[in-house]
Amino acid sequence: MNMFGRSPQTRIIDLFLDNIFFEFSRMEMIEILGMAKITMYKTIPLIMNSGIIIPSRKIGKTQLYRLNGDSSTVKHLRGIIRDISFKMAETALEDIQAQEPSRQDESIHMLEEETEKISASSD
Repeated sequence: MNMFGRSPQTRIIDLFLDNIFFEFSRMEMIEILGMAKITMYKTIPLIMNSGIIIPSRKIGKTQLYRLNGDSSTVKHLRGIIRDISFKMAETALEDIQAQEPSRQDESIHMLEEETEKISASSD
């Protein structure tokens, strides 16, 4: 979503918030985010210390990490994202209501689909 900026920490946190059911290795995060290896290796401990991500399991020697859904920080971040998303949806609905009636049904259907996706990701 890239809602909170482009620093290494926020890029990693965004990745996990966008993929709440996934686990990632450091190398996967490096590839996905296009981040330097040294930056990743310095940043992961900072995020782990905040409790936002936690080690989940190992595959061979490779450590995987996941979002810590029990963290109050994560719960607050997800709430903020949900609130912003719903505000954006409300604004979009207001824009739809200002459209010609012939375009409203199509726009409302698209908005409903997006709202369902947001609701499902925040559960």
